[in-house]
Amino acid sequence: MTADLYELGDTPPLGQIPKRMYASVIRPERYGRPVDAFRTEVVDVPPVGRGQVLINVMAAGVNYNNVWASLGEPLDVIAARKKRGATEDFHIGGSDASGVVWALGEDVRGLNVGDEIVLLGVTWDESAEDIRLGADPCTSSSQTVWGYEDNYGSFAQFAVVDAYQCHPKPKRLSWAEAACYMACGATAYRQLFGWEPHTVRPGTRC
Repeated sequence: MTADLYELGDTPPLGQIPKRMYASVIRPERYGRPVDAFRTEVVDVPPVGRGQVLINVMAAGVNYNNVWASLGEPLDVIAARKKRGATEDFHIGGSDASGVVWALGEDVRGLNVGDEIVLLGVTWDESAEDIRLGADPCTSSSQTVWGYEDNYGSFAQFAVVDAYQCHPKPKRLSWAEAACYMACGATAYRQLFGWEPHTVRPGTRC
């Protein structure tokens, strides 16, 4: 039988989903410095919708957007989501993670419960006009940042993501090493190689 809640470090049997989970949560009344804004709380495990995947988080990467979320500026992420119809009055951050596929939503293909994966930190609407016309989804006007503009990020025992966000975890990397490069690493790469004069090459003095 699956318990309603598992302590940090404990894991339910593979594929069994508890009702609640521990998460590092931001609430509007606590907006301010991260040390004040974040609190460990018990919340419901998020539901898994069509095309989505529930992940048992093994490690989470840290990104500066977590500071912005805790401050409530330059974007009040909770208020912005409520304008889009969300009902949650809290935010679970975290835009980088490694973990284990724990449950599959309807119509998910190419993933199995038990797969070890890393997570892409952005989401998009696959039916968006610019994507349908051939745009890179990462440049789509529908793109949002998971764990910042979207809720239920990696600072929790479980996270819910779209299936296309899941990529195989490199076997040579530890959970922690695998949790730090999909968002932060890509950002650093763009800063170093993305445009003149940011064109670092072997031997470049920094």
